[in-house]
Amino acid sequence: MHSHLKMAPEHRISDYLNEQKLIVNARKSAVMILFFHEANQLKMIVIRRSVYVGIHSGQIAFPGGRYEEDDGDVRVTALREIQEEIGIPEEKIELIGRLSDIYVPPSNFLISVFVGYLTKKPIYKMDDREVDEIIEIPFFDFFKPDVIKQKDFYVNSIKAVSNAPYFDVTNAEIWGASAMVISELLDMLKEQ
Repeated sequence: MHSHLKMAPEHRISDYLNEQKLIVNARKSAVMILFFHEANQLKMIVIRRSVYVGIHSGQIAFPGGRYEEDDGDVRVTALREIQEEIGIPEEKIELIGRLSDIYVPPSNFLISVFVGYLTKKPIYKMDDREVDEIIEIPFFDFFKPDVIKQKDFYVNSIKAVSNAPYFDVTNAEIWGASAMVISELLDMLKEQ
């Protein structure tokens, strides 16, 4: 929770402090943080969601989505969604861990977060309906000085701007739930 709060937008901090009350009726979903090496550099895959009428339109996110009854468990959801959104088949992914679940109040999703690894650079098959762009971020970017910045972002769920910390990395400004998840991952790595 502490790792998540470090990157929480100011309008969401009280929600996260009271999340146990809020998640009772939350819908399950799952995402995959996926890594691969290219030219001796570890890279992380994120997507820019398509622009649509909705809460998370155009945002930077990890591939993932809503749990379906046929999935059986959220691990299957994460693997199914990454194949649907960016075309990476389950058999290519080595699951290496799981982070804390994170609750996202605007969409009422309790998101399970999985971490995976590919032995080589993937060949993408992007679902244009859901994904506007696939972004490969050198993971070293997250360890650069001054990578965390602060600014106002327009938030669809409140139809206003909110000040939030964000990661300013190659080709992306990552804020909100995605930044909170990365914060936890970085804290875990620093502890080892």
